[in-house]
Amino acid sequence: MYQRLFQLEQEWCMIHYPERPNGFAVMVIGDSHHYVDDKSSFWVQHEARYKWIQELTAKGYIVYYSNLYGANWGSNQAVQLAKRLYQHVKRNEIINGKIHILAEGMGALVLKNLYPKMEQDIRSAVMLAPCVSLYDHLEQEKEQKFFYKKVIKELSHTFRLKEEECESFISQQSKDYEVFKNISIPLYIVQSTTLNRYKNQFTLIKDIYTERLEKGTSTDLFFVLPEKRASLGRKFASYFSLHEKEL
Repeated sequence: MYQRLFQLEQEWCMIHYPERPNGFAVMVIGDSHHYVDDKSSFWVQHEARYKWIQELTAKGYIVYYSNLYGANWGSNQAVQLAKRLYQHVKRNEIINGKIHILAEGMGALVLKNLYPKMEQDIRSAVMLAPCVSLYDHLEQEKEQKFFYKKVIKELSHTFRLKEEECESFISQQSKDYEVFKNISIPLYIVQSTTLNRYKNQFTLIKDIYTERLEKGTSTDLFFVLPEKRASLGRKFASYFSLHEKEL
């Protein structure tokens, strides 16, 4: 597998190439600490996630992602860059124009805002331990002062607000997770059986899952044991391949 780093809008991006391309691509939208810099990336340095990339490229997928301004919390700036990254890769690589998305943690917030701009360009999406509501996450972080202060600082920087304005700004978005109920693409939600950073999100995820099922929208919910996490790459690849019948 060959990989290369490049910059887009001064943010580092990485692309991984398969030896035998299948013509399809996966855009990864990472969690708040999933960096890309001028030397490497979190997804390369993290053993399990690098294995997922290897398993996806072994099945022929081009895999790519950006630093997306770090802890962006679904900001418009990050969403615009994700769209630009999609356009850049589509223009420069030989791939099908409809891509798959793998969003982890905070990456789900980017996906939520990216979907309306790229509805016709997304084939399917996997959300891994997703943060579907920034409002609920902020409420959870209030229980731990240190983490709450850290998130408020990040939100203030990202949304260009004073720290004291962040809470009321986010509270206006308390129901925005419901967007996921109406996203028409196939959605595969993977939850860890152990507690994760976004543990309070599961009630909302169940709500999304139940309503999507009632509407007959393609949706799966999968619980993964910690010891099985390393083999998720194969699961992602087989899920993506189910949604490639229509080019």
